[in-house]
Amino acid sequence: MSSLRNSRRKTDVIGECIDKLHEKRRAVREEGMDTLVAALEGFVPVDELDYRYFTVFDRCCASLRKGACREATLAYRAIGLLALTVGAATADGVDCSKDILEKALPVLEETLHAPSSGAATMVAALDCLAAVTLAGTRRPEDAAPSVEAVWGAIRRAQDETKPSPEVLAAAVRAFALLLTTVGDLTSYPCTFKEAIIPFHDLAELLECEHPAVRIAAGEALAVCAELSLTQHASPEDIQVIEMILSDLAADASSDQNLTEEQVEFFQQIADIMSQGGCPETEESVPSSYTSGRSVLRVSTWARLVQLNFLKRFLNKGFRKHLQDNLLFREQVDSSDAVDEADEQPSGKGRRRGGGREKRWSSAMRRDRDICWENKNGFSVYD
Repeated sequence: MSSLRNSRRKTDVIGECIDKLHEKRRAVREEGMDTLVAALEGFVPVDELDYRYFTVFDRCCASLRKGACREATLAYRAIGLLALTVGAATADGVDCSKDILEKALPVLEETLHAPSSGAATMVAALDCLAAVTLAGTRRPEDAAPSVEAVWGAIRRAQDETKPSPEVLAAAVRAFALLLTTVGDLTSYPCTFKEAIIPFHDLAELLECEHPAVRIAAGEALAVCAELSLTQHASPEDIQVIEMILSDLAADASSDQNLTEEQVEFFQQIADIMSQGGCPETEESVPSSYTSGRSVLRVSTWARLVQLNFLKRFLNKGFRKHLQDNLLFREQVDSSDAVDEADEQPSGKGRRRGGGREKRWSSAMRRDRDICWENKNGFSVYD
């Protein structure tokens, strides 16, 4: 009975939010948007939203058109949370999250292109784009427009006299997350692959003076290596990237003040670029999710990037979504959860024996070069 009362209360909250979002007074709309974000953050079951997801989305778009910075920031957050909440659910035969992605993209692109958009609004728009793409992508081509929009934001930020480190870092983090939705690109044309992953630009971002940007670029490269996307890069780009990573891992860049943790991070990225492998970290999961208290062992860079984004974006609602959101149930296999009694210290990336490691790295580099030459019909090396 208590669960039924809670269900009705949540349904009433969503209905009240929709009513407030129709108000002409901005203060009332902001209050409604605040309440909506809090409700979605705490997770609303899909069957309680049903067809109203479109009404919520429509009112958020209206707030973007006529709202001030704070209202727009909240509206972008609400749209991202809404897409993650509905996941792969359908309403009247419509794939809800994919529908949100297709309808939100033009609105997001407009904000990302507008020179008058403030840093807070830009960051909110980029986070929203990452969230709706994560929820709504079904095939690599679904993510392509989002990737293009993100790189447009990155290049415009770089061209500014005083680029915003917050915007640039948010854009690169969004790109790293979008890479996790791409999957296998083997059957796609070379032009498509090169547009999706501009390795030359990633190399430049590794040398950015802002630590958050460098780290996000490193995570993106780790995902590329793990998903075998580096095979689509030219040998020249790979050589430049490996050289920069080597300098960062050795703290040899005179103009970069790296912490010990950052140096270790870039050593991990250098390792995976040269030999494959992945980090091992652990994420505590509430006891209600599995039997007893358990630990979700994160075994891939792609999942680690996803979890880092979701923890930051969902904020206090992360645990609740992890328990109840079917979208995350699909992405997080319960077999990855282990009993806390079996918990082991977090690894720093597995390393192999010296001679074997060198032979394997050389073989991987040779295979990449052969793949590139066969694909382009000529050799980069004379």
